[in-house]
Amino acid sequence: MSGVMRKFALLLLAITFVALFSPHARADRPRWTEHYPAIVEDVRSGQPLTLLVVVALCDSALIACGGQGAGDPGSLDKNLYWGRAFGARRYFDETAKKRGWQRVAQEAGQGPVLEQLVYRRWVKASVWFPEDAKSAPEMVEQLLVLRAVHGKRIDDAVLDLYRFAARGAEAIFHEGERERRVPVHVVGYAGHNRLMDVALSPPTQGSAGALPSFVFACRSAPYFSETLSDLGSQPLVMTHDLMAPEGYIIEALARGLGEHVSRAELYDRVVASYARWQRIPERTARKIFVR
Repeated sequence: MSGVMRKFALLLLAITFVALFSPHARADRPRWTEHYPAIVEDVRSGQPLTLLVVVALCDSALIACGGQGAGDPGSLDKNLYWGRAFGARRYFDETAKKRGWQRVAQEAGQGPVLEQLVYRRWVKASVWFPEDAKSAPEMVEQLLVLRAVHGKRIDDAVLDLYRFAARGAEAIFHEGERERRVPVHVVGYAGHNRLMDVALSPPTQGSAGALPSFVFACRSAPYFSETLSDLGSQPLVMTHDLMAPEGYIIEALARGLGEHVSRAELYDRVVASYARWQRIPERTARKIFVR
């Protein structure tokens, strides 16, 4: 074999290796709904794909949240995890708005829930109807429900996560004059890892309505993953180091869910988003998250 041919063969081999083993390769990966066929059935029947995220507001009595109201556990406008630059509400109202998300509902909460916001985007239906793309609708509705929980009631936020993950949930909101009730398909938690402070008792068992879940909190995997799995909830993306549970990673995960990617790509997208916004190398971000 000539030197030129040998170099060409080595180049082809290298390209093939990257295509097969790159962490961003998508071929032959099962969708994130692999173990939840009911979610696919809901979307194909016309239901919106709905993600519910419980956001426990930062409380300076528990952790260092910063000044100027960032650690006020009841402040919707100033709290680090809600109203500040990368907090869930402000991020989706400002940055994510430019990326196709539209706020369709804003309602006062009840009890520990201070506020509920609902955002919508539309995704191509072809990723949900690959076998019947010609007769499928062009777009699928995706909803993101954000619930701000008073930081002093963080225990309620964690127990809500467990309850929804184990038994399912329904999101109720008003879009204009119309009341909408939609089933939740994925549930998540963003905030301080309360289980690092106290032990909380989850539901004793799950049900057929268990939902896939995620927890964006410091070191969530060793504290939440086993319990969620025991309840029948498949953890999608968790963490095993200190981190900031901010709006951009909620959006990265939400977009991956809507585009019906694999669990591996959900992880890749969260890692890439965290690295970009935190301005750290991706290899460092990969040490923070686990799937």
